[in-house]
Amino acid sequence: MVKSSRLSMRELSRAMLRTVHTALERAVPKAEPGRAADRSLDHLAWSRRYLPHYFKKPASALHQWLATEIDDARKVRGVKLNVVGPRGGAKSTVGNTAYVLRCAVEGTENHILILGRTEGLAAAHLGHVKREIEENPDIARDYPEAAGRGSVWSEDKIRLRNGVLIQAFGAGQAIRGARNAADRPTLVIGDDIQEEDAITSTTTRNRDWLWFTGSVLKIGTRETNFINLCNALHRDAIGARLQRTPGWRSKVFSSIIEWPSAMFLWEQWSELLHDHDDAQAEQTAATFYNEHFAAMNEGARVLWPEWESLYDLMMMRETEGRNTFQRDKQATIAAVESQEWPDSYFDDHIWFENFPDNVRVRVLMLDPSKGKDARRSDFSAYVDLAIGFDDLIYVDADLKRRGTPDMVADGVALYIETNPDAFGVESNAWQDLLAGEFGRAFVEAGLVDPEPWAINNHTPKMVRIRKLGPLLAQKRLRFRKGSPGVGLLLGQLRDFPDPNAHDDGPDALEMAYRLAKQLLAEEDAANDEPEGVPA
Repeated sequence: MVKSSRLSMRELSRAMLRTVHTALERAVPKAEPGRAADRSLDHLAWSRRYLPHYFKKPASALHQWLATEIDDARKVRGVKLNVVGPRGGAKSTVGNTAYVLRCAVEGTENHILILGRTEGLAAAHLGHVKREIEENPDIARDYPEAAGRGSVWSEDKIRLRNGVLIQAFGAGQAIRGARNAADRPTLVIGDDIQEEDAITSTTTRNRDWLWFTGSVLKIGTRETNFINLCNALHRDAIGARLQRTPGWRSKVFSSIIEWPSAMFLWEQWSELLHDHDDAQAEQTAATFYNEHFAAMNEGARVLWPEWESLYDLMMMRETEGRNTFQRDKQATIAAVESQEWPDSYFDDHIWFENFPDNVRVRVLMLDPSKGKDARRSDFSAYVDLAIGFDDLIYVDADLKRRGTPDMVADGVALYIETNPDAFGVESNAWQDLLAGEFGRAFVEAGLVDPEPWAINNHTPKMVRIRKLGPLLAQKRLRFRKGSPGVGLLLGQLRDFPDPNAHDDGPDALEMAYRLAKQLLAEEDAANDEPEGVPA
C-alpha cells in the first residue's frame, strides 16, 4: 500500500511551528566574537555596559545604595529590601528593569515576579525587559543562551531560552499558584504596587496590606528574595509599614537632602513667583534667584543634581503644591487636604532627647479608652508632659492595646519613673473602672495613694483636640525622639480628624496640657495671695 504524500493536520501544525521558531531565531541579533559576559561587574557597571540608553547620567546616592544592596542579594538568599524614594528618581530603572534583566539572562533567578499597582503597569515593566532581550545586540552577543524570544512570550508572561520564567501581576491579583514547573518564585519585585487612593482610604490600605502579607509574602520560600520599590503615600501604606517590620532592610531617600540655609530668601522668591499682578512673575522670580544665587544655594544638597537641580525642585514645590512635593519628592508623608495640620508642624524641630532637669510642672495623663464609646481596637494612652522654663512643652507617650491589669501595672511603673506633680485620668473611666484597681496597685508598690486628678470633659473631643493647633503652629510642642509611643501619637495627630483613625493619643495630650495649665494657674494664684497682717 502506498503511503499518502499529504501531511496530517498535526504534522502540518508541527511543521508550521518549526518554521516560526526558525524565523524567530534568525531574527535575534547574532553574537559577535571577542567578548564574554563579565559576571563579576557590579550592578551599576553592568547596567552602563548593557543599558547605556537608560544610564546616561551619573548615579545618585539612591542608585549607588540600591545597586550595592541588590549586588549582595545576587549572592545570598532570603533578602527583604524596601526602598522609599522620590518619584522620577529612576529607582525602577535600577532596581527593576536592569536588575530583572541581569538576573534573567544570567540565570541567577529561576522564577521572577514583577508586581505593579495594575496589571497593565506590571506588564509595561515586563515589556521593558522583553525589549532588551529581543533587541539589545550587546545582550545577544554576551548572553546568546538567553537572548531572543523564548518558548513563551506574552504580555504578562515570558520564558527565556535558558528556562527562566518572568511573570507580571497587578496588585490584588491571585498569585498563589505561580510556579516555574515545581519551583516557587525566587525573586519578587514590587514596583509602586499601591494606588493613589491609599493616601486617603483606610480600607484600601488595609486591603493592600492583607494582599501583600497574605499572598505576596506567602508565594515564595525562605530563600526567595523580595524587593519593594515605592513612593511615600501614607504612614500605613506598604512601604511605611515595612519600615517598621522586623526582617526588612529599609532606606528612605529625599530629593532635597539638605535644605538651603537662607530659606527666607526662598520664601521671598515664592512670593514673587505667585504675584498674580506681575505678568512676568516667573521671570521676576528667576532674576531674584540669579541675583542671590550663592546665598540661596548655600547649605543645600540634592539627591541627583545631574537630573534635578535645586531650582527645579523648588519650582516643583511651588507649582505642584508643598504637600504633594513632600510626598512625591521628599518621600515623607504629607498631609492630605482633609487633615487638620500641615506637615510643616512636624518638621525636625519637634524632637528632643531627654527631659530638662528642671521644669515648671510635669504631669502624667491616662486616656484609658474604655468608656461607653470605646472600640475594641482602641489604645490606652499615657502622656508624660512637662512645661519647661523655656515655655516649651515636652512630651513622651505610651500607647498600647492592653487590658485593665496591664494598663494599671504600666501606669504605676510610669508614675514611679516620672514622679509627676499630678496624675490625671478621665473622670468617668476613673470612677467606673479604675479607682479600685489603681488604689490597690499603688499600695502594693509601697506608694501613698496619689489620688489622681479626675479630668471632666464637657466639650466634644474634636473641639478639644483642635486646641492643640496653636501649640503646633507656635512650634512649642517637643516630642521625645525614638519613643515608640510618640511615633503612634504623631501618626494620630497627622491623621486627625480622619473618622477612621485613632485619636486616643491626641485626646490624652490635650487633657495632659489642660491639667498642667491648671496646676500652674493654681500655683500663680497661691503666689498672688496677700500676706497676712502682723499681729
